[in-house]
Amino acid sequence: MDHWQYLLVMAACVAITLPLELLGARVYRRPRRWLLALLPVVAIFLIWDAIAIAAGVWEYNPRYLTGAILPLGIPVEELVFFIVVPTCGLLTYETVTLMLARIGQYRRARQAGVRS
Repeated sequence: MDHWQYLLVMAACVAITLPLELLGARVYRRPRRWLLALLPVVAIFLIWDAIAIAAGVWEYNPRYLTGAILPLGIPVEELVFFIVVPTCGLLTYETVTLMLARIGQYRRARQAGVRS
């Protein structure tokens, strides 16, 4: 079970933030925009990881990895991390933006009702 811990944590992150999509975040429903936001982050951090691994700056504990390794020695779990964490951030950002807009609409509607 230890070999799946990293991926299970990533799955938990997706599961915890999935309801944000249902609240109206619309991250998954706009795949082109989602990918455009992810690609630079994923590319930069995969390059950074590859350089750090090659230089011996860091390594990963194989106890918590599945053993699937991408080119340049990057564990597949790292790629999943670089996709999941920014996606969770986008979901959170979009939901907060949406909720603030809704609060603003509610306040404006209340103020307009009070003034009448």
